[in-house]
Amino acid sequence: MDHRSLTQGVIVRIALAVFGLLTVAMLLLAVFNEKGALQVHAQADKLGAIESEIKRVDAENQQLSTEIQALRTDPAAIEKLAREELKLVKPGEVVLVSPEN
Repeated sequence: MDHRSLTQGVIVRIALAVFGLLTVAMLLLAVFNEKGALQVHAQADKLGAIESEIKRVDAENQQLSTEIQALRTDPAAIEKLAREELKLVKPGEVVLVSPEN
């Protein structure tokens, strides 16, 4: 081997080593930087939790809207609420209270 081919071999090895290091560095950045795969996965989990919370709150809103409509239009619903929440009774009724455990 002459000196020229030996020098070219060393240059090729150095270039491959630099290319390999740059590839590893780019992969590490793709996984661990602020917009990397780990962060994207964490944000996707967070999004799923928020969407679940939205569905729960929407269902609760629907239930409350139904209850409000019943209280506006149904005398039986008003009476039920008055008896259960406000502990009201009709004149002449007797209330029996059981002791709590």
